[in-house]
Amino acid sequence: MYNIANRTMFVGDNNFILPGIDSDSVDLIYLDPPFNSNRNYSAPIGSKAAGAAFKDTWTLTDIDVQDVELLAKQNKTIYDVCTVARKCHSDSMFSYLVMMGTRLVELRRILKPTGSIYLHCDPFANAYLRLMMDAIFG
Repeated sequence: MYNIANRTMFVGDNNFILPGIDSDSVDLIYLDPPFNSNRNYSAPIGSKAAGAAFKDTWTLTDIDVQDVELLAKQNKTIYDVCTVARKCHSDSMFSYLVMMGTRLVELRRILKPTGSIYLHCDPFANAYLRLMMDAIFG
């Protein structure tokens, strides 16, 4: 038996939830993360979500220095993908990919060997995320 109930859905930043989930315990993961669109979004006035907003721009201050160091030390291939993206694109892409990389490593830990993962992403980060997923999931 695992520590989460079957068909549990989590909404929000999974960074705080993942460490508490047993390894090799999840059959299906669907990710719909921010896209690094470099835009700010807010719900329209009059909608049920009015007042809700989020920033989809990434800077070096948005990532934890420990995450960068951890990737550099424990997941060199993923760190290298982030570094190449930084050289080709920007600090923003580097920051975004570090954020995604740390989470993808944890998602691999909780996914069963027979499990599936689906990642919804934008065309700008797609190639880098694919490289990271190949490095993590094989």
